[in-house]
Amino acid sequence: MPSPTRRVLVAIPAHNEQGTIQQVIEKVRGCLPDFDLLVVNDGSRDKTEGILRSLNVTTATHLCNLGYGRAIQTAIKYASKFGYDTVITLDADGQHQPEQIRDVYNDTVASGCDLMIGSRYMKTRQYLGTALGRRIGMRFFSLLVKCATGQRIYDTTSGLKIIQKTVFEPCSYWQFIDYHAEAIVYLLRLGYRIAESPITVAERREGQSMYSFISHFTYPVKTSLLVVIGIVEAALTRHRQSLGAL
Repeated sequence: MPSPTRRVLVAIPAHNEQGTIQQVIEKVRGCLPDFDLLVVNDGSRDKTEGILRSLNVTTATHLCNLGYGRAIQTAIKYASKFGYDTVITLDADGQHQPEQIRDVYNDTVASGCDLMIGSRYMKTRQYLGTALGRRIGMRFFSLLVKCATGQRIYDTTSGLKIIQKTVFEPCSYWQFIDYHAEAIVYLLRLGYRIAESPITVAERREGQSMYSFISHFTYPVKTSLLVVIGIVEAALTRHRQSLGAL
C-alpha cells in the first residue's frame, strides 16, 4: 500500500473510446480504490463524454482532438496543480490490465526511478506476436534510444507509465508526440532515471488505433527528428541550469 502522504493520480487519455472506457474505469476503481482517477477526454466525438458523465468521473476535456502527447501533458499539469506525487498513465482501449498497476507502482517506489515504463518486452527482449511493421518499429525505437542515451529500453511505446513528480516540470513544457522514444531520450539526457517493469496486455477489441498504415512510415521520421531536437534541448537545459548554479 502506498504511504498516506503520497498522492497518486491515475490518468487515462481517451479519444472516441465509447466501447471500452466504462470497463476500464470500473476495473481501475476496483483495483486501485486508494488512487484518484482523471480521464482526459481528448475531443471525443462519440459517446465517451456521456459515459464519463454517467460514471461521475473527474474529467479534463479538450474541445478538439489535440493528440496523445497533449492529453498526457494535461494530466501532468493537473497533477502538479493539485499536489500529486505520482501520475500513472494507461490507455483507454482496455489493453492494459489495472490489476498489474500496483506491482509496477511498487517497483517504481522501490527503485527510486523518476519514470517507470510498464514493459511488454523486457523479459523476453523479443517482439514476437506483433505485426512485422510494428516489430520493425519497436526494434528501431529501442535501438534509437540506446544510440542516443546508452540505455536500452525495450518497450518505448508503452502507454502504461509511472511518472514521478521529479519529472512533472520537464514533461510539461516541451512538445512530445506521444511521450514515447522522444520523451525517454529527453529525460535520460537530462539525467533522470528510467526503468522498465514487466506487464502483459490484452488485444484491442474496440475502437481504432492511433497508428495507421501511413504512420508506419511517417511516425519514425517525426519521432527521430524530435529525438534529435530533444538531445539539443536537453543540452541547452543543462547548460542553463549550470549557469543558474553559478
